[in-house]
This record gives sequence, structure tokens and C-alpha cells, in this order.
Amino acid sequence: MNRPAQAFQRIRSFVSSQVDVSRSLAQALQDRSINPYPYLKPLFEKAAGVREPPISPTPHTVVHTRGTMRLLRYAAPRRRYRTPILFVYSLINRWYILDFLPGRSLIEYLTRQGYDVYAIDWGLAGVDEQNLTLSELLGGHLRSAVRWTQRVSDSEDVTLYGYCMGGTMSLAYAALHPEGIRNLVVQATPVDFSHGGIYSLWTKERHFDVDSLVDAYGNVPPYVLESGFFMAGPVQRITKWFELCRQIDDPAFVTTFLAMERWGSDAVPFPGEVYRQFIRDCYQQNLLCQNRMEVGSERVDLGSIHCPVLNVIAEQDNIAPPAMSEPLQGLLVGTRDRETMRFPVGHIGLSASSKSPTKVWPKIDAWMAQRSRTMEEGA
Repeated sequence: MNRPAQAFQRIRSFVSSQVDVSRSLAQALQDRSINPYPYLKPLFEKAAGVREPPISPTPHTVVHTRGTMRLLRYAAPRRRYRTPILFVYSLINRWYILDFLPGRSLIEYLTRQGYDVYAIDWGLAGVDEQNLTLSELLGGHLRSAVRWTQRVSDSEDVTLYGYCMGGTMSLAYAALHPEGIRNLVVQATPVDFSHGGIYSLWTKERHFDVDSLVDAYGNVPPYVLESGFFMAGPVQRITKWFELCRQIDDPAFVTTFLAMERWGSDAVPFPGEVYRQFIRDCYQQNLLCQNRMEVGSERVDLGSIHCPVLNVIAEQDNIAPPAMSEPLQGLLVGTRDRETMRFPVGHIGLSASSKSPTKVWPKIDAWMAQRSRTMEEGA
């Protein structure tokens, strides 16, 4: 290519990149996001010369849908265990933090250990989900996901693996619908909501009228949820971008940082009626750990959980502090086969930290492996 042509190509590339940045910033302004990510992402991508990695890079297929919910299957390259794993994530953010980046994906790790892995993507709640109740969510959506996991994997039971609020829902589900649940793993899971720190304070009845919020909005908008997380740590939410400036010449660091921020900014609408009951019964009245919470017409008695239970705690968790999860160490659940594992990481670090593939996941895998049926044992 001659010099004029090269110069023209460079000019065109520069103009094109400026247009892309301008479009991204214009979209962020239009969305009125309070998160710095959509405003700063195009600038840092251009400065570091990196591109956004794909969402949930581990190969998967959709095997079942119900409303906005999708059940995703991540098949093992070489399956060793008959008992599949079904991940239940929170209703606030998206499931793909469990399949973060190649080499830092809990789902990828478990498929390589030989597990047939499934994950629920709750999707984007719309008008049809405004009146969805917790009873319908557990007895309808989650129950159908369990049954389809059993059907597709050709297994009579599953390991239910709940994360954050997904762990709270998994506990309630296992208490109400124990059939087909071989093992229960709950990770960074709120149980005693009197120890939720600033979130417990903010959601007290005298501070927070959940009925007015749900009645006004229907589904709780993402920016309402996002504002709470932002105000819980406003300084850190800004200063961490200064560290990114210092690491701008490290493409791997920039890619990982932006991937984490993308996930953190990807909040979704929270189904209104589920939110109303969750705030009222859990944060305001703390009924779950007292075995007084009701789902539909049934009381959630955690003492009726008799399958093996693993409680995974992040010691540096400021979203679900350890004290929220620790009651499961006692006699709150009925099973004698219960174990607690604690790790010196934060809430998200359990699934996305650079330490997890060597320090966290192998121990969880070993616990599940001892309690899962192998392929040789049959369905």
C-alpha cells in the first residue's frame, strides 16, 4: 500500500473510532445511567486498544424457556458425573458472572471436571412479570428448571447451587420442594437479614416504603437498584477508575476490569411482587431464619431440608456479610451432612477472582464430587 493510501486508511480508522466513541457516549446519556461504566468504557477501550469480551464465553445451548426465563446447558467435554448442577442466580444482576472470562469461569471449571452444568437466566422482567409471586417463581419457574435439568441430563436428581439471593431462593425451594434435590450449595447467601449492614438499615420499615415503590413502578427499575449499590460505596465506585488509568498499558487488566464493570452495570428489572415480599419478609421482618416465612400458603421450614448442604462464605463480603450466612452452620437446616467453607475474598470474588480457580473452586468441587453419582452408577 502506498503512502497516500496508508495515510487515508489511518485517517478513516481514526474518524471511525471517534464516531464509535461518540455514539456510545450519546447512548449512555440517553439511558441516563448513574454508573460511570457506559461513559468511560469507550474511552478506555480506545486508549488501551482492547475490545469487549463476549458474554458467557463457554459454549451453551438453551434447553427450556418459561416466560422470560431461559435454562442454559453447559455440557461437559467429557462427562464424569450423572448428577447435574443447576445454578440459581439472583434476580438483580445477570447469571453470566458465573461464566465470567475464559480461565476465570466457575461454569467452565466445573464442566472440565466432568459435570453437566445448567444455569437459569431470569431474563428481563416485563409487564407480564409485575404480578409474578414468589410462590409462582419457585413452584413454577424454578420447579420447571429442576425438572428440565433432570430430563435433559437423564438424572433423577440434581445439585442445586444458589448464589446470593439465588441461594436464599434455593433454600426456600429445597424446603418446599425437596424431591429431586440431591445436594444443596449456597454461596454468599443471606439467611439472617438482621446482619445485612447498611442494606438492612436502609430497608427498615421506618425508612423504606416498599409498597409505595412497587405500586408506583410495577417492576423495580434497574437504576433504582443500581443507585443503592452506588450509594453503599460512592467513593470506591469512582476511585477504582484511577487504578485503571495506572494500569492502562496492561491489556489483560483493562479487559478484566471492563468485563467486571459491564456485568456490574447490567442490572435488570426486579419483578415487583417478588421484590415486595422479599423486602418485607426478609429484610424488614427477618422471617426466613425464624422459619416463619410463607410462600403461597406454605411455611418455609429450613429444618425440613435433609439433603447435604454446603454453605460457602466470602469473608470480605459487604453485600451478604458472613453474619448473614453463618446461621446455616448451626441447627437451622435439618440435615446432619452440612459444612461451611470460608474464603478470604469478596462477594463476587468467589466466582470471578484470580484466586478462585486454585483456592476456592477445587474445594467446592471435591465436596460435590463425594456426593454426586458418577456416570457408571446410572440414572
